[in-house]
Amino acid sequence: MGDYTSLEDFRQRAGYEIDGVWYPRVTAIVGIKAKPALYRYYARMSGIRAAEEVRERSAAEGSMVHDAVEAILKGTEPVIPGLIRPSVDAFQEFLRNNHVQPLMVEDRVISHAQRYAGTVDVVAEINGTIGVLDIKTGKAIYRDYGMQTAAYTAALREDANLPQPSTAWILRLDQSSVCQDCGAALRVKGGDFRVLKARNGCLHRWGSSQGEFELREMTSFDEDWSAFLAAKHLWEWEYRDKLAKLR
Repeated sequence: MGDYTSLEDFRQRAGYEIDGVWYPRVTAIVGIKAKPALYRYYARMSGIRAAEEVRERSAAEGSMVHDAVEAILKGTEPVIPGLIRPSVDAFQEFLRNNHVQPLMVEDRVISHAQRYAGTVDVVAEINGTIGVLDIKTGKAIYRDYGMQTAAYTAALREDANLPQPSTAWILRLDQSSVCQDCGAALRVKGGDFRVLKARNGCLHRWGSSQGEFELREMTSFDEDWSAFLAAKHLWEWEYRDKLAKLR
């Protein structure tokens, strides 16, 4: 996220122009934090180019899932490529298992107090509680995600005309095939194959790909909000020269 080729590239990718004012993006800000899991991913790949190609394909698949989820929540018929259908099926199972009333879907939120903006995936009332719902398509839920949901929550709370969230959740959507003999999981993302929890010596007989969902409430708003503000301060320090030219 930080490899900007020019000031204009920085302007476009790191922020939003809203009513003549430029605001840094939430995702750009939280991207300043080190990500040990990402470093481990690069270490196991054959090279940087191969790793970047897989990441780009994975991001494209994630965008397809987000587009399908957005269409479902807006009540329209989504186009669901076969590649991501198990993950979308998992989302529909989540909807069947919970009472979900979407209030905002893929909407822009702005913090005038802290001067940043972002696009929130969903604000919804889930089983009677209003909160931010952020959709992820990775293999795990990381504590870092709390910074992002805290930023959205704080921005929403600045405007009394918007839904007022009392909590936030991460909804992880994923898919894998299970070995019929040893129970190992084959996860394919961006063309990268990974076998998880394999038993030594098993030749594996993979079943069809199945979707799964994991919903986790982010319960540390105060800590996550403080972490976001610290990340924002560091991000502003890192890009102070570019920011000075934008003001």
